[in-house]
Amino acid sequence: MPRPGTGGGGHRSAGGHDYSRVGGGHHVGNSTNRPTGNTSFNRGPTFGDGYHHVSPPPRRRYYGYHRNYYSHSSSGLGTLLICLIIFIALIFGIFSFSHESSSPTSTINREKIENPVAYDNNCIKDELGYIENQSKLSKNLKNFYNKTGIQPYIYLKSYDDSLVNDQQKDEYAQKWYEENIDNEDTFLLVYYEDLNQNEIGYMSCVNGKQVTSIMDSEAIEIFWNYIDRYWSDSSLSTVDVFTKTYDATAKTIMKKSTTSKDIIKIGLIIVGIILIIGGIIYILRMRYKREQEKAKETIEILNTPLDKSDELRDKYLNEERKE
Repeated sequence: MPRPGTGGGGHRSAGGHDYSRVGGGHHVGNSTNRPTGNTSFNRGPTFGDGYHHVSPPPRRRYYGYHRNYYSHSSSGLGTLLICLIIFIALIFGIFSFSHESSSPTSTINREKIENPVAYDNNCIKDELGYIENQSKLSKNLKNFYNKTGIQPYIYLKSYDDSLVNDQQKDEYAQKWYEENIDNEDTFLLVYYEDLNQNEIGYMSCVNGKQVTSIMDSEAIEIFWNYIDRYWSDSSLSTVDVFTKTYDATAKTIMKKSTTSKDIIKIGLIIVGIILIIGGIIYILRMRYKREQEKAKETIEILNTPLDKSDELRDKYLNEERKE
């Protein structure tokens, strides 16, 4: 039986309640806007990136070449600063674009929990016949367990007329966890069939007390976002929907995404490195220039007639004393 609502939108439940475990409720309906938020509730643990020398111009008087050299150096430093500004602008531009258009991101460092219970393949209960191959899905869900240490459990519940509102459905999920799951290392997702079977039902999730350090409010928000993305994709089977949702959630929440503060920090480090390298190049350039000047003076002294050698020698010695 195909799942309802492929191609539709939805809205989420509002409001939260204090329970023994962390969880949340979620609507995937038929409105035009997809949901972006989630409800969470908590009654246990608190939520927790060599010198290049330009050949001199045609030979002229020494002091003319001296002035040209300084002009070249100044131009080089100006170019370096312009390139640096452009580089930083590009970095921030790329970050801004990726931040706005990319998948849900995580801002929290999470560590895989040490689950004392081995992965349980018997982690699906489908009363609706939506899941085409339960064995395949349970095998695929192990990737979520391997990355997070959390045991996933999916329960697709048939319509129950005694559950008339979202709060009662959330409470039912809590109670079902208590009565059917004997550990606190499981993440339970319950889907409630709607009275109109063509409408998408309500969803509720419940955390075991030991997994709140990973499935916190941000992680649950990310999970709902992926549910929204894949549920209405008619090209995906129900097995693919849940496989992609759990895989993408685990990948996202277990890896801290780059934030604007990280970009600023990296940018400052790069700027510092460039300035240091630029300073070293400038010092080497000036030293090389002085050595060239001295060599040029020596050659001129050697090539100057004797009647002018004393004058050049005196000038050279005076410059040496000034240094």
